[in-house]
Amino acid sequence: MKIKLGVFFGGHSVEHEVSIITAIQAIENMDTEKYDIIPIYISKDNKMYVGELVGDIRNYKNIDELISKSTQVTLANIDNKACLLKCTHSKLFGSNVYDYIDVAFPIVHGTNVEDGSLQGYLKMFNIPYCESDVMSSAVGMDKYVCKCVLKDNDIPILDCKCFTYGDYVDNVENI
Repeated sequence: MKIKLGVFFGGHSVEHEVSIITAIQAIENMDTEKYDIIPIYISKDNKMYVGELVGDIRNYKNIDELISKSTQVTLANIDNKACLLKCTHSKLFGSNVYDYIDVAFPIVHGTNVEDGSLQGYLKMFNIPYCESDVMSSAVGMDKYVCKCVLKDNDIPILDCKCFTYGDYVDNVENI
């Protein structure tokens, strides 16, 4: 039996397009004998979409059209399975489950997805994922915090100073 692999990509990040390209290239090179691959596109407004068109890079020339022809889903835990639940009006008969996944493979870049946010969301549903955990991702994305952790563990790093945008605006010459 194949492992159902949910490949998450996109998201609300300045690296949105890079994530799409990376994920599609990875999907095209995955072992389909071992994995049942379910591409899960995260739009810039953080909605998730699935469907036949989501795994084809050509469809990202017109994302609005892609979204209109795809199925919006959200995660749900049903009978101890991580399900992709359709975000449509409830069916009176039948199921609103699009599919389920055994493991998540986040191929995401940047703030709001790579910083531990997506990992935390997956963790809420007890979905195993192929990536750093929430804390490691958050620390890795915050360069100042990362330097502090490294320094506190006697790993040699260059000294640095951290300034906010407000600090910069108020005191640009000194900074």
